[in-house]
Amino acid sequence: MTLSLKLRQGLVSIVLLLLLLPSSFIAIDQAFFTQLLTNAEQKLEVHMYAILSDLKIQDGKVELGNTTLSPDFFRPDSGLSAYITSRDINPAATNTSNTATDNSADASSGDNGSASSIVWQSDSSLSQQFNPPDTTLVPGEHLFYSYVSGSEQYWLLSIALLFDSGEQTRPLTIHIVQTDTNLTAPYLSFRNTLLRWFIWIGAALVLFSVLAYYWTTKPLSKLDQEIRKLEGGEQDHLNGRYPAELTNIKEDLNLLLANQNRQKQRYRNHLSDLAHALKTPVAVLNTSVLSQQPELKEQLDRISAMIEHQLKRASSSGQDIWKKQFEILPHVEKLCNALQKIYRDKNLDIQIDCPAHATFRGDETDLMEILGNLLDNACKACKQQVKLTVSQNPVNLIIEDDGPGIARDARKKLFTRGTRLDTYKDGHGVGLSIVAELVTSYSGGMQITDSPLGGARFELIFPE
Repeated sequence: MTLSLKLRQGLVSIVLLLLLLPSSFIAIDQAFFTQLLTNAEQKLEVHMYAILSDLKIQDGKVELGNTTLSPDFFRPDSGLSAYITSRDINPAATNTSNTATDNSADASSGDNGSASSIVWQSDSSLSQQFNPPDTTLVPGEHLFYSYVSGSEQYWLLSIALLFDSGEQTRPLTIHIVQTDTNLTAPYLSFRNTLLRWFIWIGAALVLFSVLAYYWTTKPLSKLDQEIRKLEGGEQDHLNGRYPAELTNIKEDLNLLLANQNRQKQRYRNHLSDLAHALKTPVAVLNTSVLSQQPELKEQLDRISAMIEHQLKRASSSGQDIWKKQFEILPHVEKLCNALQKIYRDKNLDIQIDCPAHATFRGDETDLMEILGNLLDNACKACKQQVKLTVSQNPVNLIIEDDGPGIARDARKKLFTRGTRLDTYKDGHGVGLSIVAELVTSYSGGMQITDSPLGGARFELIFPE
């Protein structure tokens, strides 16, 4: 199945919206979060250097001057805290500085039960259920990482150092701790704002895509409507204004139509001249003394029949590139009324089963030639009843009668070229070669079967 251009454009727009918007949202979201982590690490580094600048050991105790520390280290709900751990100091003997709490750090400094102990912690850490991890960093190395303590997540910047107090060198580890809530709060706020913007952007893109879809496909719809008018006989050329891509197609189609019409008219003129030129000599021969001889009269009648047959065949418009369409029912009714008068002595019962809006795409003369021959044959062969059934998509014509029918071995002979079709009894076969050639010229098909009425059943199918 070949997808239409409109459907293809619609599918492309949908795929772009479904892929481009989500991927853009994810990319921006991840870029912001990565930048947020980088900024958080840089801020924690600033706090770490502030602690390093104030750090001192006096009488074996770790103290801070508190001159450069951020106020967040003194507020319990700030979400920012600091810890200093050591492996070689007796936890019972350690004290905090005068700005930190006096604290007996007898708990182990990690979830793994290591020997590291807390030798200093900020006031803001008192409300936290947090145990610093026992890191094994090389002195001078610092690490920024995520850490879970208890049921909460934290972000830590840890640095290991050897602190020289003059009397001794102490191995210390400084942990600057920030709660995950502090980090994710701006991230979630940004994400919600970004999501709202992307919803509006998506809605705007959908609206723009719909408008662009109708705008770009409008010339195609207009061209399709004009072609349908050509087929319906409402106009004989394309006269709309189209974009540059369709203008060449329009001009080529108009040129093709004009050339085809000229050839058709010239062909018909030649046929008319030929018919007029042949009419007089044949008429003279028919009125001459020679025509009274049976052998010559038979040949003259045959010449006349052949001339008329070939003229009808040549004048057929079945090969037209553009075929106009017309409603079948009015023409069928006129034809049947005429046949009723011609065969009034038979008291015919002609049934017509044809939808009111059934159409035939082609020349009216061709269809009347086809139906005229078949219905005339049916009227000649029938006892009283003739039935015509018409259906569409594709166009299907069925002519039936209640006559004697046609023998199976004689059906193929009806369409054999050169056969004397008028030798068949009850009228069947007269003009059937013309009918067969007209049907073929429309790429149609015809078959003969037995009718439920008792006679012959002719079925013609024309593709749309």
